[in-house]
Amino acid sequence: MLVAHTAPEKREERIFEIVNQLNRGSHLIISADERRGLAELNLIAGRRAKASSAYVSALFYLNAGRALLTDECWSQDYNLIFDVEYLTAQCELLTAQMAVAEDRLSMLAQRARSPHHIAATARLQLMLYTTLDRINRAVEVCLDFLRRRGTDWSLHPTRDEVMQEYDRIWLQLGTRQIEELIDLPLMTDPDLLDVLDVLADLVMTALFYDEALSSLIICRMVNLSLEYGNSDGSPFAYVVLAIFAGPRFSNYQAGFRFGQLGYDLVEKRGLKRFQAQTYYAFGYSALPWMKHVRDGCDLVRRGFDTANKIGDITSAGICCDFIIRNMLAVGDHLADVQREVEEWH
Repeated sequence: MLVAHTAPEKREERIFEIVNQLNRGSHLIISADERRGLAELNLIAGRRAKASSAYVSALFYLNAGRALLTDECWSQDYNLIFDVEYLTAQCELLTAQMAVAEDRLSMLAQRARSPHHIAATARLQLMLYTTLDRINRAVEVCLDFLRRRGTDWSLHPTRDEVMQEYDRIWLQLGTRQIEELIDLPLMTDPDLLDVLDVLADLVMTALFYDEALSSLIICRMVNLSLEYGNSDGSPFAYVVLAIFAGPRFSNYQAGFRFGQLGYDLVEKRGLKRFQAQTYYAFGYSALPWMKHVRDGCDLVRRGFDTANKIGDITSAGICCDFIIRNMLAVGDHLADVQREVEEWH
């Protein structure tokens, strides 16, 4: 009756009331269509709970939804069962159920059909293995994904390979000013968008693995943006290029201009999916080249708030590290630094 008397456009507002009632009688449902319908409602409830950072509650609804589906759904109702399993893996990761999440993601890597789902699974595996400090495995997963998309990179690229990719940035830039890139059209190719997303997630992990690989990744991200248009991952790419351009390519001035470009794309063009990464990278690593270190502190904190809000535990952890480093760099009282460390801990 709750479902029947609730308009479809209002169901999400009353979703918890609806599923809490229906789940009590789920064992009585025989119709496959009704089981599927309730699984969809539980998926909506799981998404709402996750968006509110109620990860344990989200798992309750997702597990209830999964119990209504059979393995035949992998062939008959693939999108629904994938979405339930994927969101479950996300919540398991966010509740520190690492072993369970790893098993589920390994299964999804085998089951995923669409290019987008393959990319999404690789990104979540990257987060898992980075969190577990299994950096080698994290890099291997992403390079395997890229290999299947036609990019065969070594775990340890040569300096010549990096410089070739870096030089291509300036060839593509041509006579344009760096600041003009804010007006590039938006990237529309879904496969390229997936590749850029994976690279954006990988670059910070690769930074702790191999300097040449991290440089190659960021140069490829910038080149994809110059060639096919800006995307959500482009601001982060430009900011990280700013970090590398000085110490690795001896081009501090142009590097800072790329960093400012990345920040402006978030603030002025609304490309915000990698907002947290853009903020902490620019605030901690590029902004201090031109301004006082303290000017970047607030930006890193904004990065933490953004990452924490969306459950990006990798970025939130990086921000915590950068905040402490910034406090030490500007000479804050050690007692204040200690309180901050204990709060993060």
